[in-house]
Amino acid sequence: MRGWPPGRVYAVLLSRLGPQGWWPVTPRGGSRPVYRPGRYARPTEGEALEIVLGAILTQNTAWTNVERALASLRAAGATTSASILRADRRRLERLIRSSGYFRQKAARLKIFLEHARRRAPTLRRWLSRPLDALRKDLLSVNGVGPETADSILLYAGGRPVFVVDAYTLRIGRRIGWFSGEGYDDAQRYLVRRLPRSVTVYQEFHALVVALAKYFCRTEPVCVGCPIREGCGHGSRS
Repeated sequence: MRGWPPGRVYAVLLSRLGPQGWWPVTPRGGSRPVYRPGRYARPTEGEALEIVLGAILTQNTAWTNVERALASLRAAGATTSASILRADRRRLERLIRSSGYFRQKAARLKIFLEHARRRAPTLRRWLSRPLDALRKDLLSVNGVGPETADSILLYAGGRPVFVVDAYTLRIGRRIGWFSGEGYDDAQRYLVRRLPRSVTVYQEFHALVVALAKYFCRTEPVCVGCPIREGCGHGSRS
């Protein structure tokens, strides 16, 4: 059974759960990332860098672990691309240890930032390049897969690219949007049915994560779910 279309699911989730404020970044004078519901301005250079770091560090770990790593980097003064590239490898590993796979991720951070530095004087300049070529360039960087690349494009670059994650696939399959489709098929399905909007893409991605956190878990909690009526799985439970 195919449930509600993506546009209706988005509208209901936004009404019930409210703006999520993704991607969280550290405010001036702060020590940890914070969510900013209703703020959709293009990130500053520093914010874009923090989003890039978070997108890489969050691979295979919980966001709370990433927050601790970002706080450690900030406390150590590693808040620019240059300072991270200059940092001793072992010191960088210690600073991001909470994010897990810290040796691999320290190497990936340096590889990514060196790659970006060779292409443009700032991250914002690089992330403003033609979208198709830029996405291909991002995917050429070691350790950057589709979800990481699209998170960087959407949140750090403010580009209209929908991010698909494991929650999107789980929820989409339960609603009835997809069956066995992978990343690219799910992304095409959603962008064809949603307005091409950075704001919509950011909020929908964040709302999907919230829905997965509170209701559409590995073992779903359908009672009280805001889209139960429009979900193929929920309507049968």
